[in-house]
Amino acid sequence: MTEHPEFTPQQLNTEILRAYGWPAFGDMFDLIEEWPAGIPTKIGVYVFLAGGGKPITYPVGESSIVHFGKAEQQRGVRGRVSQHRGRIKNSPHERWAGHPAHEWLMAQDSFSAYSLAPDRDPAHPLSHSASWVEHELIKAFQRLYHTHPVGDGTAA
Repeated sequence: MTEHPEFTPQQLNTEILRAYGWPAFGDMFDLIEEWPAGIPTKIGVYVFLAGGGKPITYPVGESSIVHFGKAEQQRGVRGRVSQHRGRIKNSPHERWAGHPAHEWLMAQDSFSAYSLAPDRDPAHPLSHSASWVEHELIKAFQRLYHTHPVGDGTAA
């Protein structure tokens, strides 16, 4: 696993993930150079971060966060992150990669971390949905930086 020079999701770990019973983002790895075989095939959310020690300037502050995603399909987090990784690695750097986050991640070091969904709680079904948690992460990011992450589009 890799150390990221500026791990900005710490506030989101507390404000969103832990608040709704999810584990904090962990097991960070270099998206291009490392491929931890132990990435689970479970439902969860993930974050892509730009490296190189140079955060992205947002309307209010700086952050290395490029994109939040959800993994709800059969291969879970491993499958979804693998799809992104394959498209980034196989795309020529002179061409648009097909996803807004890929351009940013191809241009500099790229990191990823994930959080797996907790066991289902029938009393709180929404808070255990990866789609709902991804949406809450993006909303919290928007409150902090007054825009969505560059890989998730922008808000007017």
